Amino acid sequence: MAEELDEIVFTWNNHRIRPVHNSRSPHGRPSIMYAVSHLYGATDHLHPVCLEKVQVCLEECVFKDFPCDEDTFNVCVDLMSEHDLNHTNDVFAAVDLYITLRVLIKSELEPHI
Repeated sequence: MAEELDEIVFTWNNHRIRPVHNSRSPHGRPSIMYAVSHLYGATDHLHPVCLEKVQVCLEECVFKDFPCDEDTFNVCVDLMSEHDLNHTNDVFAAVDLYITLRVLIKSELEPHI
């Protein structure tokens, strides 16, 4: 998958954007337009970063064992087990799982009359 993304990035960055009549958009190769933006009338908004400060941030960062709130995660795991729902790496199935879990959680939170 990473190789496919690298290929897409390479292809995009090296393709030529053609000039368009009456367009305000620049034309050329994206990689060159990025590298020498001043030649295209653009402003370079990059700022240098102190690597020592980045290292301090990484050391101070707290990485969680859960992708969300721990209680929410546990509720979702329980609901998946109760309703025989499976974890998936397929993006469309993951969206369906998310929607299903939302409906189940909402139904659990609604007052029962």
